[in-house]
Amino acid sequence: MTSPTIRKFAAAALAVVGVIHLILSPEYLSAQAYIGALFIAGGLFLCALAVRLWRADDVPSWLLGALTMAGMGIGFVLSRTTGLPGFHESGWELSGIVSLVLEAAFIVAAIPALASPRAATVGAFDEARFERSAAPDTERPRVGV
Repeated sequence: MTSPTIRKFAAAALAVVGVIHLILSPEYLSAQAYIGALFIAGGLFLCALAVRLWRADDVPSWLLGALTMAGMGIGFVLSRTTGLPGFHESGWELSGIVSLVLEAAFIVAAIPALASPRAATVGAFDEARFERSAAPDTERPRVGV
């Protein structure tokens, strides 16, 4: 389990990176439509994850947040180095650097949350619950055969 302070910091990082992408989306829509669309989708997705993670320590939010933040960071670096299809930026603007720092911080915070024993059992087969639900209900009378 992650401390509430770290979890809320991580949720705030998701929200800030999401808002940065939403603010910059019109600029990137005019430069390259698919980049702008990714900025909008990613920004909305991160804001939704931020709300979910702020409310509860949620393994899927940590995982999806880490994957999305890593993807955004990789996309930023690639767009400034090798370039993306139809898109190459030359400047390393401050908003991108701030996003990279927050993306890296989120990923560092997510590692212990995802490495916990609780995270390993998410989605795993809950045998005890299955056995209880599979057992015949002896309290209700059987109707029919």
